[in-house]
Amino acid sequence: MLMNQKKILAAAIIALSVSGCALFNRSNINIPNYNSQLIKELILKAVNGDTSANYLLGNLVNLNLPLMNNYNTLSVDSMTAGGKKYYLALISFPNPAYNRFAVYDSVLNLYLVDKSLNGYITDTVITINRKKFIKVSEDYLTKDILILNRLSLYQVNDTSAELIFRTFTKLIEPKAEYDQIITGFSDDRIVTSLSNKINSPISGKSDVFIYNYSKLKYISPNNIFDKFVEAQINGFKHKVEKPEIKDKGTLYSSVGIDIGLDTIKTTGNVRDIQGYTLTLPDNNWKVLHNFIITDLVKKDFKGTRYVNDIIGANISVILIPSQDSAEMFENYPLKNISEGKYRVRYSDKIPSMKDFVQYFELSCGVKKYILILRASKFTYDEFKSMYQGIINSFTIDC
Repeated sequence: MLMNQKKILAAAIIALSVSGCALFNRSNINIPNYNSQLIKELILKAVNGDTSANYLLGNLVNLNLPLMNNYNTLSVDSMTAGGKKYYLALISFPNPAYNRFAVYDSVLNLYLVDKSLNGYITDTVITINRKKFIKVSEDYLTKDILILNRLSLYQVNDTSAELIFRTFTKLIEPKAEYDQIITGFSDDRIVTSLSNKINSPISGKSDVFIYNYSKLKYISPNNIFDKFVEAQINGFKHKVEKPEIKDKGTLYSSVGIDIGLDTIKTTGNVRDIQGYTLTLPDNNWKVLHNFIITDLVKKDFKGTRYVNDIIGANISVILIPSQDSAEMFENYPLKNISEGKYRVRYSDKIPSMKDFVQYFELSCGVKKYILILRASKFTYDEFKSMYQGIINSFTIDC
């Protein structure tokens, strides 16, 4: 089996997270045509925190998570089906929580996004019975040493793309190897053959996946190989040293967010465990406690981030030592000063790609905080009073 072991993160089976997108009837007037290179450039901007690029991509990147731009692979390929051109975007990371596979057309209509892929991922366009399909293959580890391969097939039509078939095709244990091979494929069914090099409960068996027209996918009532693989993994006794993503909690903990500490919620008036209170105007804001802040500062900090995906804005709050200054941790001078109940120093509004950024240092007694506002240029003027209200609501317990 060919795979780049350095790029494979130990990961358990991630719950399916695939969205097939039926398209809205939006006008194409003044919408530019995109190609593979332009889409790749947008993805690079999005993974670096550009909210406008991410919006154009249908919120491909989860900007509620800490930014991750050290990707393993990034490819944007094209295919033609039904006389129309589609673009297949695939980006993978050391942490599979960030992995994405998406299908767009030339005006960035999003047909599908898959957030459930692991390890070393490849995508190819294949033709079966004169029909084109997108084949995605994943090679990854679980329990540190078990090697898995999983196959996914997607089909694209004029209005949507669907994941029509997914199954494990290989399991390699220290002393055994098991395979599932497709031996027949038609519009109505997929037939597979199961094999291994030693006697086992699946030796010589076959499985049949029937196409379900209501669910738009091939389904087996027996699902023999997947059930066998899951049983082998669950029964495999091995001390696991590398982190595994099993559920929502372990996914967020893998990126430094403790969901057990009320990590993600909607809120109005918020009292933070770091000794301040902040008022948010509506439930479109989400609060991320114990968030690892990696962008807009010179070093990583654990703090709190408030996120509004609808208007493309976030506010980060970091507690710093009282003897330090904000300029020790960011690159812009805070030359404006306001004296009242608290001493507030703040920077000018700073253009940053598609956003505006502004830094504030608020101090009272022995407590000092950096507050960072990041807001989309496209919505800044419309919501400027909201941002001012949130910042003015900042109250220090001093």
